[in-house]
Amino acid sequence: MSTNPDGTTDRRLDRRTFLKLGAAAGATSFLAACGASSGDGDGGEDVGAQEQQRPPIEQEPGNLEVFEWAGYEYPAYGGKNGALEPYVDRYGKPKFSFLTSDDQALGKVRAGYRPDIVHPCVDYIGNWVEMGVVQPWDPSLIPSFDELDPVLVEGGQIDGQQYFIPADWGFSSPLYRSDKVEPEGGVESWTLFYDERYEGKISWWDSPLENFVIWGYVNGVDDPWNMSDEELDEARDFLMSKKHLCRNFWSSQTDLDADFAAGNVWIAYAWAGSYVGAKDAGLDVVYSEPKEGRLAWNCGFVLHKDTENFRHAHAFVDLWSSKESAEWIINNYAYGHANTQVDLSKVPPDYVEVFKLDDPEARQEPNAHYAKPVSTADRARYASRWDEVKAA
Repeated sequence: MSTNPDGTTDRRLDRRTFLKLGAAAGATSFLAACGASSGDGDGGEDVGAQEQQRPPIEQEPGNLEVFEWAGYEYPAYGGKNGALEPYVDRYGKPKFSFLTSDDQALGKVRAGYRPDIVHPCVDYIGNWVEMGVVQPWDPSLIPSFDELDPVLVEGGQIDGQQYFIPADWGFSSPLYRSDKVEPEGGVESWTLFYDERYEGKISWWDSPLENFVIWGYVNGVDDPWNMSDEELDEARDFLMSKKHLCRNFWSSQTDLDADFAAGNVWIAYAWAGSYVGAKDAGLDVVYSEPKEGRLAWNCGFVLHKDTENFRHAHAFVDLWSSKESAEWIINNYAYGHANTQVDLSKVPPDYVEVFKLDDPEARQEPNAHYAKPVSTADRARYASRWDEVKAA
């Protein structure tokens, strides 16, 4: 992910950065024992009734249109013999258009664009439902649904309906040079971002939301994803007071990795790719487990309410949700995948240890905080104060 100059958030695939990362932060097989939610009923009775009225897939127009992140299109995603090939062989290659951020995707659909499927992130699901352009999925038409992480599945439900099928995910946490940095008292914490000892060697992510969320978890706020105006004002003032510690606010992972490799930055908000990039550069680094918990994100699929390709969309997302899809994305892009059937023996041991892939509690509260849906109005409250921080 990265942030545009206008404050919108990108989640671009940097193949050069991610190609070597194996299964970092992604092999979710350790959650298989928890059991996935059943497809029966998760979509709600209304969905089942509607599904019975749908024409068979052969009577749908086909030519499925997918609003997708660049790099996830066929054949880039898996290509020949890849997870999506069975759909392509039977129904033809979907038409892909590319979103550059969640905000851009919402804006384009709001303006009238009508793809069958969109691939947003879970914290925007409320915005899609609020806009009235999506309908619930029918999990009974997605055989792979039973293999998906039940925690992520539940996060895609609104009013008991499965509006979102989880797909890719990852952690966000402090990354620091262990040969240059010593956490206060030896305790891992997000407060490392505010440590006066490291002035000029810290980089925050240029995000209008996460910097306030981090402050919220550090200060024990009840719901950092939905703070009051008073709490946001307090967070803004604090961030302003610590801004001088930052060398920069990064928006490109490539730039962050270059700053780490050059020794310009010792502490930063980072995803798994930057940890591996720093290790590849020969640096001694720690991907922190802050006492307040790591942040986490996951993205997936929503279904346009006006689609005439209801069954095609379900067939496509079923393959995207499969074990084969999970193994491809983990080993090529290093993003995690919601499918829980990945074999951890195929994961580099270092990744299993650093990202606690064999620890069922590492992906659960309070150890990990997945991004929550934020309304358009609330998102604007955070963004306006972040603009003030940057301008100070």
